[in-house]
Parts: sequence; structure tokens; C-alpha cells
Amino acid sequence: MSPNKSVEQRGQGYYLAGTRISLDSIAYALRRGETVEDIHADLPALSSREKLEGAIAFIKENQLEVDAYLAKNERRWDEARKLNPPEMVEKLQRYRAGQVLKSA
Repeated sequence: MSPNKSVEQRGQGYYLAGTRISLDSIAYALRRGETVEDIHADLPALSSREKLEGAIAFIKENQLEVDAYLAKNERRWDEARKLNPPEMVEKLQRYRAGQVLKSA
């Protein structure tokens, strides 16, 4: 996918240009049937509706590539979850919380 003025690539991800908002979050909102107004209301950090509309146009113009990108990210998340089961993550969080309390 070739980024445009509304979408930029950083590392392995795509984001609304100049923001920390992932293209994934916009694509999934569209899949859920949310409107431009709904999405814009859910993203108070996004001041430009024009940028959002540009990102939506990008998603629609590159639908097959975006679908493949989302599927790849889902596989990566699944792999990460297997390496870090919820029980281990919770145990690590409890340990870290205990360490912070001890040092205070």
C-alpha cells in the first residue's frame, strides 16, 4: 500500500498522518458499520475530519491490501498471545505492582 497525505506508514503499521491513530482502528470501525460522524466522535484527538475522510477513502481504494494487512496483524497478535498467555501477563503485572510498592 502506498501511503498518501492522510495515511502514513511507520514501521510495520499504518496511521492517520501526524497522529497515533492506527489505520486498523478506522478499518475495524468501518467493518462495524460506524459512520464518519461516529468515528470522528470517538477520536477526540483527531481534529481533522478531512484527514479521517481521506483515510476512509484510502481503506476503500485499497480494500484487498487493507484486509491482508489486518489479517497479518491478527496473526501477529495471536502469536504474541500464545507467547504471553493471560495468566503470565497477570502474574507479571502483580509482580511489577509489588515491586513499585516496595520501592515507595
